[in-house]
Amino acid sequence: MRTGIPVILSSSFEGSLRNMRERYADAMSIFTKYSAPDLFITFTANPKWPEITENLRPSEHTTGRPDLLARVFNLKLKSLMDDPTVHGALGKSIAQMYTIEFQRRGLSHAHILIVLWAADKFSTSEHIDKFVRAEIPSWIENLRLHGIVTKCLMHGPCGIDNPGAPCMEAGQCKTMFPKEFRTETTMNNPYLLLKYDAHINVEVCTSLRAVKYIYKYIYKGFDCANMVLSAGQVQYNEIENYIDARYVSAPEAMWRLLGSHMHDRSHAVMRLSVHLPNQKRVTFKDGHEGEALEAARSRQKML
Repeated sequence: MRTGIPVILSSSFEGSLRNMRERYADAMSIFTKYSAPDLFITFTANPKWPEITENLRPSEHTTGRPDLLARVFNLKLKSLMDDPTVHGALGKSIAQMYTIEFQRRGLSHAHILIVLWAADKFSTSEHIDKFVRAEIPSWIENLRLHGIVTKCLMHGPCGIDNPGAPCMEAGQCKTMFPKEFRTETTMNNPYLLLKYDAHINVEVCTSLRAVKYIYKYIYKGFDCANMVLSAGQVQYNEIENYIDARYVSAPEAMWRLLGSHMHDRSHAVMRLSVHLPNQKRVTFKDGHEGEALEAARSRQKML
């Protein structure tokens, strides 16, 4: 490898810096055209789904079958995306996108942004309350829903009750729990929970900040910069930086091996090349390459 020449990853390489920037730019183009997203949904795989547990052999555990976890989550995700886009469960969707990440313990995790038709947009707190709830349901009225919420959506305990919780930092919860109790919805789902029996969080959002948050959160990479300074030359190798200290869980490896999408969107985006006046790209060929091309053309004419 030649010293001093930076080694970069192409934008076509999934997960490279340029690839991440293009994904973000494409998403911003879609939401700029169709308005800011209305719904921000997070969906996490449940290793206790019956489609998984019922297909385990007597001596197997969920952790030993990442193929089952990946396949079942992929099917559940497709069904979840159909709810607003096909069935209009949360209002009719006109544009949507999602990205996939994997938690440290290996569970698949989807971040979904959805734009609704103008008639279905959330304009009042009463409208929001029909689709989004932030309360523990009564176990008397709906025992199954109560069990799903307390099992999949509860945070903690943390704070004074558990100062050693992973979310605690400098004596406070990093996610600011417990939240202040509110009797009414301010403008800052049981259907999905009952249907998918998993951690599903639905938030109503009204700005493009959600797009920036998703791409920063999923593609933020390592909080460091790796460089080597040798004889006055900076050595920068994105391939080594991408590989070094990289952790890939078994479910993520299986997800990629199965060819499942790491991201998807409802609309195609065409990227147009832009250049400054009189600075259009020009390709030059050296003399030896030109002679070889000319010789090849001559041979074709003779044949």
